[in-house]
Amino acid sequence: MKLDKLGVAYMVTGGSAVSFWGQVRTTADIDIVVQIPPSDIPGLVAAIKDEAYIDEEEVIQAVSAKRMFNVIHNRTVFKVDFAVMDGANSYAKEAFSRRKRLDFAGQPLWVISPEDLVLSKLRWMQSAGGSERQQQDCRSIMELNKGALNVKYMEKWAPIIGVEKEYRAL
Repeated sequence: MKLDKLGVAYMVTGGSAVSFWGQVRTTADIDIVVQIPPSDIPGLVAAIKDEAYIDEEEVIQAVSAKRMFNVIHNRTVFKVDFAVMDGANSYAKEAFSRRKRLDFAGQPLWVISPEDLVLSKLRWMQSAGGSERQQQDCRSIMELNKGALNVKYMEKWAPIIGVEKEYRAL
């Protein structure tokens, strides 16, 4: 992956990550959390610009504000949403440190842990006013990883990040 070659720390999250930990499903884009210092932005843009649309100014602003930017593949028009990690957020730092290195088609790929994927889906579900798809994702992850999940970790963080009620409902 280009991010590995550039030395940019990342993890796949969202619907794409559900396919690693839960029931495989289609998704409209790929969500990736990145840790990227401003000094690495020109290298990222240079590595991607021939294959995909990327707006360097948008990336600079997103990195500065710790928000999202996107890249659109020229040939397929597939979108990748990059969320810039907020290093000041203790949960975000913890979740990022727990990412898992998996093999995908013979290539290493960093993916959010199943526990953090459930917690992040619960946060999304809460902010979106409830979502059956998010709930189904959480259930499939918990069911397919039964016995392997770090439940104590999830029980610790659920109230801290404000999803204890949603977590208990699962």
